[in-house]
Amino acid sequence: MAEAPRRKLWLDWQRGLAVLYMVEWHTWDSWRADPVASGPVHVFLAIVGGFAAPSFLYMAGLSQFLGDAAQERKGVPVPVRRRAALRRAIWLLGVAYLFRVFEYLAGGAFRVPGGWEGILKVDILNVIAVSLFLSALLTVGLKASRHAVLAATAAAAVAFLAPVVAGWQHPPSRILDYLYSDWPRGIFHLFPWAAFCLAGSALGPLARGEDRPGAWIAIGAALFAAGWAADLLPPVYAHQDFWRTSPSWLSMRLGVVVATSGLLQLVPAGADRWLAWLRTMGRHSLLGYFVSIELPYGVLSARLHKRLGTAAGVVGVLAMVAVTWLASEIAERHDAWRARRSRPAAG
Repeated sequence: MAEAPRRKLWLDWQRGLAVLYMVEWHTWDSWRADPVASGPVHVFLAIVGGFAAPSFLYMAGLSQFLGDAAQERKGVPVPVRRRAALRRAIWLLGVAYLFRVFEYLAGGAFRVPGGWEGILKVDILNVIAVSLFLSALLTVGLKASRHAVLAATAAAAVAFLAPVVAGWQHPPSRILDYLYSDWPRGIFHLFPWAAFCLAGSALGPLARGEDRPGAWIAIGAALFAAGWAADLLPPVYAHQDFWRTSPSWLSMRLGVVVATSGLLQLVPAGADRWLAWLRTMGRHSLLGYFVSIELPYGVLSARLHKRLGTAAGVVGVLAMVAVTWLASEIAERHDAWRARRSRPAAG
């Protein structure tokens, strides 16, 4: 039997970075005053925060492949592996709606006429769940080479069809909102966001075995360069929206995320002594998502909403990072306690 690979620290670190991006933007977006929503600090924080969602989707697809590969090494049959992947996706979709119900009750939206519609809003967790479901149907059980080709083809198709889907005029529908939707009916949508998840799945075979940082950096640079060059060409879509549906912008963002994977692989494993806090946040990214929504946007911080200047806003971001890390550390210690408690029972 082949030896099981060691845990890839760079994947936890990158997931932790995504949590940092998310906490940074949610806090800044909620607490900074409107007059400071311009200038170099705001632009920098907006660009960095914009990499949270692509990173989470990309790593969701990558992690799904690695998890399935681990099950394959154990000899688990393909139908069982596929059902397990589909159940995980359905579970995450259920979590997304439960979180919206909690927001509806805790935030007092039930006092507002039509406030219940926020429960049906399509957010990042919804898109991750449905993307993983589709990825599992499409690729689980395939050989690595066929998996990579099929997932990459699907990612490209989603990216290139996104402007077409966005321009499709249709009656309001909560189901079709998953394809593409505008605020306030949805925040994220499958076109083009699912492409990040499928691209991560396509790169899954490259993540097996030894680290190859040069290959990841080269792929990331090629994706960024291709997106940059394509954006210089004349528009080809009737519905052209660079920041929301452009394949060029998607390719550039994906390139940065993929190159980050390569750069993190260059970091020696011994650095985890100083980066353990980042790994901890990455391992509890779902908790980080809840904290970064409820505290910056919730009623507990209502007095800070849209009231902080630039310096105070940056301090607020750092404070929320510390709070999120503390919550992750508590969850990590709780998991360790449960693991120690289960060992005597298993014995």
